[in-house]
Amino acid sequence: MMGDSLCVSHRTAEAVHRTRSFITVLPFALLLPTVRVSAQLMGGPLDCHKTCVCASNIISCSNTNLTNVPIALPEYTAVLDLSFNSITKLRAEWTSINLGRLHTLLLNNNGLTFLSSEAFIYVTKVHYLDLSSNRLRLLDEIIFEPLEQLKVLLLYNNCISQIDRSAFSSLIQLQKLYLSHNSISRFPLELVKERSRLETLRLLDVSSNRIKVLPLHELQALPAWIKNGLYFHNNSLPCSCELYEVVARWNLKELSSAVDFRSSHTCVLPGQQKEKMAILDLNKVHLNCSEAKIMDEKAYLEQFLVLDCDARQKNMTKRWTLPGNIPLSANKTAVINHDGNLQIGPLSVEDSGVYTCYATSDFLNETLYVTVVVFNSTMTGGLENLKTAYTTLVACLVSVVMVLIYLYLTPCRCCPGQGLEKNDPNDSLRSSTVSVSQAHKDTGQEGVEGGGFSYRHVGFPDIKDQMEQNGRLNPIGEEDEEWHGESKERRRSDAESVSSVCSDTPMVV
Repeated sequence: MMGDSLCVSHRTAEAVHRTRSFITVLPFALLLPTVRVSAQLMGGPLDCHKTCVCASNIISCSNTNLTNVPIALPEYTAVLDLSFNSITKLRAEWTSINLGRLHTLLLNNNGLTFLSSEAFIYVTKVHYLDLSSNRLRLLDEIIFEPLEQLKVLLLYNNCISQIDRSAFSSLIQLQKLYLSHNSISRFPLELVKERSRLETLRLLDVSSNRIKVLPLHELQALPAWIKNGLYFHNNSLPCSCELYEVVARWNLKELSSAVDFRSSHTCVLPGQQKEKMAILDLNKVHLNCSEAKIMDEKAYLEQFLVLDCDARQKNMTKRWTLPGNIPLSANKTAVINHDGNLQIGPLSVEDSGVYTCYATSDFLNETLYVTVVVFNSTMTGGLENLKTAYTTLVACLVSVVMVLIYLYLTPCRCCPGQGLEKNDPNDSLRSSTVSVSQAHKDTGQEGVEGGGFSYRHVGFPDIKDQMEQNGRLNPIGEEDEEWHGESKERRRSDAESVSSVCSDTPMVV
């Protein structure tokens, strides 16, 4: 009995010991996944002997099969190379200390699919960020907000299809942005447009995307130093003469974006086959576009004209010479503005000719020619001449209409019952004479000797005396006279004077 009880006691003690051991081990077992997740999130400590190469302030952990960024990075790190690894997510806690000296961060070829909105809060001094050849699809508005000193951003060869309009607005020092080989369908005009553009941006590459519409008028109006670094080749752009004109002009100006990728500037012809052809060949076949030329400046007398020295680089030193290679100091009407452009005026015909701008910098010398044609007239004078001609034409038409109305629509006002004999229709003069004689008889006036008229003006009267107040000729040169009949006074006017209206044959003017 006692043996059994000891066995039971032993078994009981063994069971209690096993239970206590299980309870003791259980918390560690529960914490193990958390430790593994934390290790996955934080990564292992930096090993400058096995996984990374540390040379002064440069740390290179390229192509070492890392899944996370190593922890415990030194504060003096200036260059961090994590390229060609398997870091698929860049979380906010990838570094817990402020890397204030880090200016170059390489994360290309990692398969990145996620960027935390707080991924760069501890690396605000970065100048060069390479995120190319990953799997990024979306760029939010606040991802790059802490990187106010960033100058170069590489995002090419990703899967980016959506870009928030303000995703790069905080990058006030950005100079180069590479977005080629993505799935972008909208041209980011806000980056280069006058009011919203990044002031320091001088290279924007959106080539090899899915862009089908370009704001051609806005692009053509950009300064040459922006167009020189604006790459949009190898997109699905529909062929048009407007597109040809833009590319052809950029090619004539020898802009790098057009010259360096001349054969890659293609467009899609209309039709079901979606055939591609070189944009610069559109003036030869298919659309038969007009040959592109650099526009000259045209102006009128007394105007002021500003000539733009549109150089391919920003902030170049500019110097002008006048037509005939005359120095600028010899002309008092030409002045160079603070931006290097030349203002001339008030213009005269002698100001016509070729103006030359010499733009120089440490890396480039460029010569630009601007041809000015001054027309020998003023803009307002030309408009006044046009207005006068138009007024004269209208007056002539009104005169013709009034003559036709006078000839064919004026009713005959012959006094009835006078029994005038009808003369030969072709004898208009005789018809008028009969009318005049009859009018004298009606008024009771006697003729002068020989049966002549009692009027003073006969034969060839003066033109001044024949004009009425409204400018019409008095047909027979009579003057307005007042005479008194029996118990009443009567004024004879031209409306009642003798004219060919009473004749049967209309007067031909």
